[in-house]
Amino acid sequence: MALVRRLLAIALAVSALSACGGSKHVVAAGLSGATGRTVAAKTASFTLGISATIGSMAVQSSETGSLSFSERRAHFYKLVPGGGTPQEVVIDGPIEYTNANIDAALNDPTVKPWTKLDTRRVPPAQLRTHPDELAHVRVVAYLANGVGNASRVGTETIAGEPQIHYRGVVDPARVVAAAPASERAALRMAIGNDYLASPFPADFWVDSSGRVRRVLVGYRTAHGSQIVIDARFSDFGVKVDLTVPPAADVQNISP
Repeated sequence: MALVRRLLAIALAVSALSACGGSKHVVAAGLSGATGRTVAAKTASFTLGISATIGSMAVQSSETGSLSFSERRAHFYKLVPGGGTPQEVVIDGPIEYTNANIDAALNDPTVKPWTKLDTRRVPPAQLRTHPDELAHVRVVAYLANGVGNASRVGTETIAGEPQIHYRGVVDPARVVAAAPASERAALRMAIGNDYLASPFPADFWVDSSGRVRRVLVGYRTAHGSQIVIDARFSDFGVKVDLTVPPAADVQNISP
């Protein structure tokens, strides 16, 4: 699957949680409607860690940054294997900037370290094979919509804030059907790349405002690979930094 292939090239850093405390306000929020309340915040910071066991090999990845739930705006950082230079992605509407050439530029001053792609000029067939970095993170907030009956596990204190822990089974078809029509195609592809086509178990943590703060999913692929996805949202309403390098450092790779 696409997620396993992507993991073969990236590394992971994921923090741990501590548990204690309780809050009636948090319990009252529930999981139902958590997606809507999260998306209504418009923007958030995020971390997303993915680990996989493929045969005898353990592969890990880590992403962090900020994104908009309502517009195509995001700024991502990814850790690469071997302690290399972090990958950086800036999405501003249909335009995507990445520092894809930075390693080459360090060895050759004539190479521009950044690339610019206008996705409106990419043929549809090619665009479908191009991972949607934004939907890859956004879909996490939508998974709660796919849970019919969530069970309450308990209340935990995370980063000094009480959050309620829920567990349920996500139905991918329900996730897509509940999303706005404009988001369905991208979310369907993101689920197909990162999760299972059939229902899968997931854990959710919801804060006192009823927003999704953490999602933890673990599953085994048809080929026996074990996948764990740990995603977290924070700093709701944060400004998304869309600062890009000067034009002299950017190579336009649009068709």
